[in-house]
Parts: sequence; structure tokens; C-alpha cells
Amino acid sequence: MFFELLLALSIRFFFFEFILFKGIREYLKEKGYFFRKLFCCPFCQGFWCGLGIFLYFHSLSLSWQQLITLISFGFVSAYLSFVAAITLHPLIQKYEQDSEIPLR
Repeated sequence: MFFELLLALSIRFFFFEFILFKGIREYLKEKGYFFRKLFCCPFCQGFWCGLGIFLYFHSLSLSWQQLITLISFGFVSAYLSFVAAITLHPLIQKYEQDSEIPLR
């Protein structure tokens, strides 16, 4: 489970903050309200990445326990994504200034 949470956080950073996808993010932000909100909310990004990772690693059955585990994993990854975004943002900015390598 730890690996899956770490993977969800890594994928969130890669798709929603890394410079490689900046052009695509800016283009999609102009296309509508949904994309603007999705690309500006680390909690939402973490939730959807968490759901995707959970569904990839676990077969989804229609039991209540499995659905509760799915939603719980989504919220845990969302919370960790939010906390990581807040704590790592200043560190990433400092790294970008010191190394002159843009990451976002």
C-alpha cells in the first residue's frame, strides 16, 4: 500500500506539475472550468490519481468493503498530495533558483 501511495503522488507531480506537460496543461485550462479546477487543486489531483492507481493494482468487485477501500485510498492520496504540494513547493522553488533548472 505504501508503494501505491508513493506512486500516486509521483504520478500527480509528473502530470500536474512537471514542466514537460506545462503546455498541455495551459492549453486545457483555457478549454473549460473542469480543467481549470483540476489543474489548480492538488487535493483533486491526488484523489483522481489515487483512484486510478488503486484500480490498476486491485480488481474492483462490487462489495461494500472494496468500494469503501477504493474511496478511502482516494482520500488518503488526496490528503497526502495536498500536504506534499504545500511542503515541497518552497523546496522546489529553491532548487529551481539554485540550479537554474526549471521543474514546473
